[in-house]
Amino acid sequence: MNRAGVWIPYLMLVYAFLLFPIIVAVGTSVNTGALSLFPPHGFSWRWYAAFVQDADFTHAFVAVSLKIAALVAVISGSLALAGAYALVRVPFRGRSAVELFLLSPLMVPGMVVGLALLMLFSRYAVADEGRIVIGHVIITLPIALRAVMASLRGTDLALEDVARSLGATWLQAFGRVTMPLVGSGLLAAMLFAFTLSFTDVNVALFLTGPRTTTLPIQVFAYLRWQSTPVVAAVAAIQVALVLVVALLIDRLVGLERILRY
Repeated sequence: MNRAGVWIPYLMLVYAFLLFPIIVAVGTSVNTGALSLFPPHGFSWRWYAAFVQDADFTHAFVAVSLKIAALVAVISGSLALAGAYALVRVPFRGRSAVELFLLSPLMVPGMVVGLALLMLFSRYAVADEGRIVIGHVIITLPIALRAVMASLRGTDLALEDVARSLGATWLQAFGRVTMPLVGSGLLAAMLFAFTLSFTDVNVALFLTGPRTTTLPIQVFAYLRWQSTPVVAAVAAIQVALVLVVALLIDRLVGLERILRY
């Protein structure tokens, strides 16, 4: 038996193991009854309608999670662009140490970050939304930074020097030459940050307030008292949103290029 004959069934089993929870969630979300059953008994959009009609879920989804994720995407993308440009384009002593410092949140568990921020904000008053935004920027910036760095390293930045040699200022060369070259990478970084912020549980668990409960935390609160397929519908919606974002990132800059760095 050749190697393909051995590895293909193994890979199929691995993917089936990884995708099975998603399949269960999507299947459970279309049950006709109030029990979370899989395989589903019948087919109905009832629980998706229940999600839309629930004021707590819609507030957590639209007014909190989407709003905070959009802010985090803009802030992380801006910081990542500045940091990646300095690390890739500007030679300076200690560049490796600075890069390691900016990427260090990847090595810290999210719950540790959330707990540390909770202790910090207990001494310094910060608005509830501001606390979550700060926490999410900390955990999303390293990923956004890697995305922009991957884009910068895949472009010929000598074109910026050519533009400056032809009379353009640094700002003009950056805006008219560099930005179009790395625009897709920057957008991918913002989409990454948006997805991580929107689906985060560990940091938000410590930083949410009465009116700033994110959608994942609202799901946890709901499960304390009842369990209906509406939770599966929420999970299916989140999976669909993350899948769309992942496809956009892959189309814009390529997941392989980002994960390489």
